[in-house]
Amino acid sequence: MLEPQCHQTRLGISMKSLVLIFLFSLLMYGASGVETDVVESVSVIVGDYFTLHSDVTQIQKDGVIEWRFGGDLIGRINDNLALVNDNEKFRDRVHLDDQTGDLKIRNIRITDFGLYKLEINGGRGISTRKFNVSGVDNLTSDGVKLVPVLERDSVVLPSGLTEIQRDDQITWKFEGTLLGQLKNLTAEIFADVLDGRFVDRLQLNQQTGSLIITNVRPITSGLYKVDITKSGSRYTTHKTFSVTSIDGGNKLSVMEGTSVTLESGVSEIYRDDVIMWRCEHGDSVIAKISYGNFAPSEGTDGRFRGTLELDNKTGSLTIRNIRTKHAGLYHLDITGNRRTIFKRFNISVCPRCWSPWVLLAMCLPVVVGADIVIHIIHHLITIRRQKASRTSDKVV
Repeated sequence: MLEPQCHQTRLGISMKSLVLIFLFSLLMYGASGVETDVVESVSVIVGDYFTLHSDVTQIQKDGVIEWRFGGDLIGRINDNLALVNDNEKFRDRVHLDDQTGDLKIRNIRITDFGLYKLEINGGRGISTRKFNVSGVDNLTSDGVKLVPVLERDSVVLPSGLTEIQRDDQITWKFEGTLLGQLKNLTAEIFADVLDGRFVDRLQLNQQTGSLIITNVRPITSGLYKVDITKSGSRYTTHKTFSVTSIDGGNKLSVMEGTSVTLESGVSEIYRDDVIMWRCEHGDSVIAKISYGNFAPSEGTDGRFRGTLELDNKTGSLTIRNIRTKHAGLYHLDITGNRRTIFKRFNISVCPRCWSPWVLLAMCLPVVVGADIVIHIIHHLITIRRQKASRTSDKVV
């Protein structure tokens, strides 16, 4: 009667052994790095950069890493020496990190879209990883987006994202110096770098990760770079913007006591639009529209008291009974989910006490040239002297 129990016991031990052997084999199968069918999708825009991560923190001395595209070798790391295949397709656009094995491709083209394969041969066997790169064409991009901005205006450098996930990481740099980052939906700005040139000039949109630069000056012109790593992904996309400040703007010349309207340029205001008018005097907000609420201001020193009218349909600003104290730069900022607009107006005010001769002297150089104006003024003065001389002779 005991023999069947022993047989069952032996059978149970045998089954356990088989399970253990199976699990051990499975672990060894995985450890050997046998290729899997998992392919990570990478979405980019033509002209941008991207980095495919190997997830290796330090390459072993005898380790070998190879990157291939469509079966063709792109680059290899052997004995910590990175070698990039010198082919016409990726010429001068590929960088291979000799410490981590990460692959970076600059100024991506449509012909770069396809399947990339990483193979790591280390002490624990061979492991592989695949990335399927696809994206959107952008015929105007050459890798660096040129952004001309009127001096003292503001500009938005877009991340290209519509909504940020919790584990997304976004980093902004200027000429290699960290300006701001967004991690765990928390934005952090480092405006005190580079002698404080960015103090009170930077904002980081926590919904999209876009960088807003206000009051652009020549010292803030240069290359801005954003690195974006999506949550759970093994790749990073990069965008580069070349910001240049230029002199100019909408110049308006008006007579004291008249009215002037600064046009917003939009035909209607959306519900989520925030429209803000600022004046260079203390850079103060003098009018604002936010979620249907209209609020003209008097300015920090009251100089606009009773003079401002705000159009509730277009957001245009009218200054009534304008005075010389109202001359200067005016900024318009329109921000919302559908658009971002920045405009600048330079207003000069001519005092009423100026004679027509002074106004003529101011306007004519622009039209006919300074030499001709000098000749005209000299001729008018001669005529006036002759009239005065004749009047004097009659009196005598």
